[in-house]
Amino acid sequence: MNDTTLSTKELKLTAAVYASHQGVVAYLRETGKLPETIDTGRSPIAANIIIRERGVDITLSDEERLLYDAILRENRLPGGSVRLVSKHLESEAADQQA
Repeated sequence: MNDTTLSTKELKLTAAVYASHQGVVAYLRETGKLPETIDTGRSPIAANIIIRERGVDITLSDEERLLYDAILRENRLPGGSVRLVSKHLESEAADQQA
């Protein structure tokens, strides 16, 4: 994986973090598009909570799936992304080789 490629796990976690931000899902439902920007002020905390509670290989809720699909469709991340490091990356590499 190079520096600009995100894994499926990272994209799913990013969608979950976006879903935790107030108004993002409602905006997507209203407009059919991701917001131009998403405030990232509490994203590290949200990501930490999601990973602690659900792990790094999550099953998406309906709202998170809506955001995940929009991220893939629009090919952009208006609120940044979740990047997995160290042991999480090693786990991802092992999953891809299996």
